[in-house]
Amino acid sequence: MKGVIISVCIAAIIVTGSIVYTKHMGKVSEELGNINDEIMDKLEEENYESAMAKIKELSDYLDKNRTVLAATGNHEEFDKIEMNISEMLGYTEGGQQTDAVSCCKVLSFLFKHIPKNYEMKLENIL
Repeated sequence: MKGVIISVCIAAIIVTGSIVYTKHMGKVSEELGNINDEIMDKLEEENYESAMAKIKELSDYLDKNRTVLAATGNHEEFDKIEMNISEMLGYTEGGQQTDAVSCCKVLSFLFKHIPKNYEMKLENIL
């Protein structure tokens, strides 16, 4: 009986932690998406200096949350995010609006996909 009670307590702690972590990942994803949307607006206005400042802000925010994202997430997806940010910065520095916007759209998809990887679902556990 004691073992059952301990198992239930451990399960409750894991579920609670997962719920809190999922909410945090949702907030991080939303903030990354918001910054990315601002970059998209700057690129569409062809305001490359402001876009580069926003890309720096995006990169800094990602670095600030790197531990949380990399600790349990898909490292390949995190690498894709970093590569697209680097590409977008390069295209923006070169004034290549179309390519920079394309990277921005890929990042938008990746940022929306982050919370799905952290949801407590059977497919994410196995």
